[in-house]
Amino acid sequence: MADTSYEGFFTLQWHITHRCNLRCTHCYQDDYSAFENRTSLVKILDQYEKLLKAYRFKGHINITGGEPFLHPDLFWLLEEAGKRGITTAVLTNGTVIGLREAKRLRACGVDYVQVSLDGTEQVHDAIRGRGSFQRAVKGIFALRSQGIFTSVSFTAQRENLKELPKLARYCDEIGANKLWYDRVIIPADEDVRHLSLTTDDFIKLSRKAARLNRRYRVTCQRALQFIPCKNKQIYRCTAGESLLTILADGSVMACRRLPITVGSVHDSDLLTIYNTSPELIAIRSAGLPEGCKGCDYAELCGGGARCVTYARTGRYDLPDPDCILAQK
Repeated sequence: MADTSYEGFFTLQWHITHRCNLRCTHCYQDDYSAFENRTSLVKILDQYEKLLKAYRFKGHINITGGEPFLHPDLFWLLEEAGKRGITTAVLTNGTVIGLREAKRLRACGVDYVQVSLDGTEQVHDAIRGRGSFQRAVKGIFALRSQGIFTSVSFTAQRENLKELPKLARYCDEIGANKLWYDRVIIPADEDVRHLSLTTDDFIKLSRKAARLNRRYRVTCQRALQFIPCKNKQIYRCTAGESLLTILADGSVMACRRLPITVGSVHDSDLLTIYNTSPELIAIRSAGLPEGCKGCDYAELCGGGARCVTYARTGRYDLPDPDCILAQK
């Protein structure tokens, strides 16, 4: 099931720790200390199960951080989720994965592992830190040696735009199962806002990805990529509907890239937050952006990536600013 869309699932993106061994230039994290102990992990897992049962969803958890492999209870959590019939994935920078960790992941039945590579060695290290590329690649080799579905995530920004073709070839050489890309999310008031792509950058990159996909396993299944890629699979943002994020301090968000805190699992429970949070209710009831009405793709696309819209405009109920159809 590693390469599916998880239709019918309620996805929880769970940041079990904010501790991280890297300091990436585009990171949206400003706290590196928050950490959930096992007692809290059990409590939150129970809350998630309660939500799943209330709405008869199947459960899938993307476990991340910070760097999730720095949490001593990562493997315990993977095993516990599996016992409850919940599928899992781990989103990681890959730098602390060796053969031992890969074998334990296989034993836990993890669905897939996503490793971040933001270009070939020189560019990736400039973004994530010296030596991080080689350590991440060693992690990918360890994962593939155990037959674990391994996805490479490329965060597209101004510093690495030209890297996608080289990275696609490299990922094919090292046996990664797929390479996917998405736009960096930088709020308009951030000091590193110059890293954000322009609409023209995004369109050119997506067309390039479509050409690469004819030969390599480059997927074009994120927000708006179906337009320049002419992809028949249209991604729709489900943040606040069938996707929630929990941070390592207990804060709940619709999505980590849509930084609106809607509650805390330490003050309430996840089902209550989902049912009563004014922000989540507003997100779910927002409907199609006015500028999208009449578009042939509107019902499937839903207006694009709300996180991009929010980062650039401070609102999530407008059309994605990189949509060339909404601009016509």
